[in-house]
Amino acid sequence: MGSKAQVSVEFFILMGMAFLIAIAFEIAALDQLKDFRVQRESDSVKDLAIKLQKEVLIAASVEDGYIREFTIPNNLDSVNYTLTTLNYTITVESKNSIYTISIPNSAGNVTKGSNTINKTGGVIHIN
Repeated sequence: MGSKAQVSVEFFILMGMAFLIAIAFEIAALDQLKDFRVQRESDSVKDLAIKLQKEVLIAASVEDGYIREFTIPNNLDSVNYTLTTLNYTITVESKNSIYTISIPNSAGNVTKGSNTINKTGGVIHIN
């Protein structure tokens, strides 16, 4: 049988090992959480780009006189982003993600907040 001191030392060694294992699991969990947040941000950027593309495609497929107002959020799941309309494309870019999607020829730019899209004379006007 071991002495009380030996039992005490073994207890502290086992507690130390358990603590190190707990820290390793915590680090792994934090890494997975970061990956999850980046994936969620990427999905939000892609969803917004597709939503904007659908708005322009609908305007392109209807007859003259079409008018629609829609709102684009200032942040995506508390993530800041930028919108760029250039050469038949819309680009949505955040810190960790970028998504570019093609759109029909249109005049104007999409902005955060309230937007109006209309079709007059066969031309799609945004804002």
